[in-house]
Amino acid sequence: MTESTKKRNLFILKIVLWLLAVCIVTGIAYFIPGISGALTSTYIAEFDNVFVSDKVDCFLVKNEKVTYSDKSGSVSYSVEEGTHVRKFTGVAKVGADVYTAEQPGMISFTADGYETYFTEENLMNITRDEAESFDIVKQNLVKTEASSGEPLFKAVDDKEWYLIFWIDKDEINEYIKNKSVSVVIEDKIKVSAVISDIYDQENEYMVVLKSREYYADLAEKRKVSAEVITVDEAGLLIRQKSIVTVDDNPGVYVKKINGDYKFVRVKILTLVDENAIVASGSFTETVDDAVTQVTTINSYDEILKNPKSIGKGGESVE
Repeated sequence: MTESTKKRNLFILKIVLWLLAVCIVTGIAYFIPGISGALTSTYIAEFDNVFVSDKVDCFLVKNEKVTYSDKSGSVSYSVEEGTHVRKFTGVAKVGADVYTAEQPGMISFTADGYETYFTEENLMNITRDEAESFDIVKQNLVKTEASSGEPLFKAVDDKEWYLIFWIDKDEINEYIKNKSVSVVIEDKIKVSAVISDIYDQENEYMVVLKSREYYADLAEKRKVSAEVITVDEAGLLIRQKSIVTVDDNPGVYVKKINGDYKFVRVKILTLVDENAIVASGSFTETVDDAVTQVTTINSYDEILKNPKSIGKGGESVE
């Protein structure tokens, strides 16, 4: 073999090895993204919106006082359906006797017979099987003649009321006691509520929502379809593992132009799986009755994946 042939073969071998090396690196970068991602120390904070909801059937629990006639006679009414009255306001007459509201609230001339079961006091005893077994039929109480013992009307306290529903145990993560939620009732009315209680009932949980918002159909409705919105937040999406605490303040390390990292405080809006939605640009906080504005991260900031890699401390953004 001549010298020129050896040089040519060596050159070809180098080209082949170079191409092989390129193929290996490309395969690692593009076909094994987990390895590629592990080699990256930062990621970009991007704007995102997280929306989590459940469509459920709810039973309405409220404080209802039904007034009954204690005599027979002709009936007349001085108050219309849905009117808000004070306690002891005259609502109906049977003969010459006046019947008054037993509590302040909304007057209703409908009843379903379950006013003493769906009460705040009985919440912990309500079960899904029992509630769904009831044949709930709305009865019109308006009449021209009444017999002794017949219901005349009821007063419903609409200043505070409850919605209850059941969630499978593997879907309960978004439901935390005292957390605020929104409820869209029958695709029409949206009210705010608070998760007041969660009861463990064998294979599922009963969730109790408390609301103080006005709902026009509260008095006559017992069961409604609803969408319970547990998360509806817009902000920057970051990884929970990136968040550290410095001087009792949560924050992340942001990469600066010179390659160093700077600690920047964050305000966590909500946690979803392994991520967090945080405020963008700035947020306010109250310390000793003084409201201050805190600068935080922005879109496209480079966030350090593993804060432990640079140790504790960091410069805080004021």
